[in-house]
Amino acid sequence: MSLLAALALAGAPAQQLDTVVLHGRATAPTLAVERIDAATLTRDAEAQDPAQALARTLARLPGIYAANRGNDAQDLQLSSRGYGARASFGVRGLRLVADGIPASTPDGQGQLGHWLIADAASLEVLRGPFSALYGSASGGVIALQSRWPTEDRTQAALTLGAFGLRQASVSLDRLPAEGQALSLAAQVTQRDGWRAHSASERRLAQARWQLRTPGQQFMAVLQVQSQPADDPLGLTAEQFAYDPRQTAPQATAFNTRKTAEQQQLGLRWQRDVDEHLRVQVAGWLGHRAVDQWQSIPLNVQSTPTHPGGVIELRRRFGGVDARLNWALAPDHELTLGWAAETQRDARRGYLSNAGVTGALKRDETNRARSSEPYAQWRWTPTPAWELLAGLRASNLRFDSEDRYLSNGDDSGARTFSGVQPVVGVAWRPTEGQVLRLALGRAAESPTLTELAYRSAGSGFNTELRAQRSKQVELGWEQRVGARRLALTAFHAETRDEISVLASSGGRTVFTNAAQTRRSGLEAAAQLPLARDWQLDLAATRLSTRVLATGQPLPGVPATHASAELRWQGSGLDAGLSLQARARLPADDAGTASAAGGGLWGFNIGGQLAPDWRWRLRADNLLNRATAASVIVNDANRRFFEPAAPRGWAMSLSWQPR
Repeated sequence: MSLLAALALAGAPAQQLDTVVLHGRATAPTLAVERIDAATLTRDAEAQDPAQALARTLARLPGIYAANRGNDAQDLQLSSRGYGARASFGVRGLRLVADGIPASTPDGQGQLGHWLIADAASLEVLRGPFSALYGSASGGVIALQSRWPTEDRTQAALTLGAFGLRQASVSLDRLPAEGQALSLAAQVTQRDGWRAHSASERRLAQARWQLRTPGQQFMAVLQVQSQPADDPLGLTAEQFAYDPRQTAPQATAFNTRKTAEQQQLGLRWQRDVDEHLRVQVAGWLGHRAVDQWQSIPLNVQSTPTHPGGVIELRRRFGGVDARLNWALAPDHELTLGWAAETQRDARRGYLSNAGVTGALKRDETNRARSSEPYAQWRWTPTPAWELLAGLRASNLRFDSEDRYLSNGDDSGARTFSGVQPVVGVAWRPTEGQVLRLALGRAAESPTLTELAYRSAGSGFNTELRAQRSKQVELGWEQRVGARRLALTAFHAETRDEISVLASSGGRTVFTNAAQTRRSGLEAAAQLPLARDWQLDLAATRLSTRVLATGQPLPGVPATHASAELRWQGSGLDAGLSLQARARLPADDAGTASAAGGGLWGFNIGGQLAPDWRWRLRADNLLNRATAASVIVNDANRRFFEPAAPRGWAMSLSWQPR
């Protein structure tokens, strides 16, 4: 979690800036900020499981590449301007925040599995230089903001669909007293899966209590996730060419699967001391448990250095972020804060004999701690001009205590520190139009997983450095009524990019690659075409290059885009959508890639009766056999994760008036 906040949406009149609350209060020039409203989030969540809904929502945004792996044993494949694409699981290089509480840990890992977008008021994404003010987030920040209920409400929904999809959800909003709001939500999703050995279940629950009094706000939120899932694994190029919708035989032979359990509590308090000074404090703690059974032959696991085919992770995490926002003068605003986080991973490995847990092969404790002061200053010399500068100093310490010493002592420690400055300016030459320029430095430290092993001998990878980048972006945006056009050009140069050096004997060793470059262009448009019709467009052109090899970064398509044509009638709405991308490289050497293509979707829904709403959704209308995503640098060359065939889902929701 970290700084910034209330980033002003571009294109609004100078005196009436729409705001995007990422975290805190300070306003900033709109520097590649996108916002999705509650109506779109609700529509995306209808007749879809949570992973599909979130992937569809994020695909609406330029610069963000989001791919639903079709495998609930893994998170979404998510990257921003190419940052985060190296992740073979979870989310890297992006900061995830929900209601001001981070879904990312100090070492840069993050998960989205516990997010309920149907309960959200907005989803906001910040890309570019100003994401550095959130700490180790080279690529950007994704922030979810929950609703403030305005009335007592009860809602229930049921979804049935292809491939054995069954989903039930219920939510309650209550206003127990003036200035108080209580929200409860629960959702259970079960899927048989469209590939053999891909069944899953996801159970989510959330309780949120909010209090508002004059000059003061308080929120407490509790989130619980439980998710067992079979893992059908990726496919090799030969398997994908023969039958792109098969399951790798190793998945059934080794009974590959994963269970994830998470509980998290977050508290946030905000007080206006006077009309010039505001104080905000947020704190959180949580626990995450992951057990995963992999497809590794027993003779390979039996080698001395191998950590085994069963991963057992028990993670405790927490932190606090305190800041004050001070209006120094009518045209000046200063934000000062300090964030401290901690993470403790108890990690064990065991032999896996065809999916049956055996003898201990790994036993260690990994810790990450961060301490990061930050500052932000905003100056508005005239209504047409706005300048903002920010600074974040980071100090991160990682250490590991190895207790399984028969294969060497992998204990060690590593510290990363640095300062990330950013500066931006916005100019509004006319009402509804804005020009923006931003530049800054960003850093991304390695994760605990990436620091685990060194290339020679045992011990922590003390040679691995944080990757650091210089970024610049230039943007233009215009709003006229409901019409919006936005165009952003960006360039980033990164040194010490983290990549895979070698993967053998059950150990993946990471190194710092030579300098890399990212340059691109992002475009977004919301275009009312005629009465009741609207066209939404988002497109990204991204050129990435590892200068030493000339290869593009894996997991990053050179072009990706989405389009949706919507019709809104009286009590009925419909949409036709297209999500497309170019070729998707799968490894650093450039030896494998997934072909490009596009997937069409259609949805229709509306009011069935005053208290009832329905939606029918169809995906992959042309039944294309294509790869949904790639597993970057997979050691077994099972890179390809196939997209689902043509499918459908229908939901029915009830909300008494």
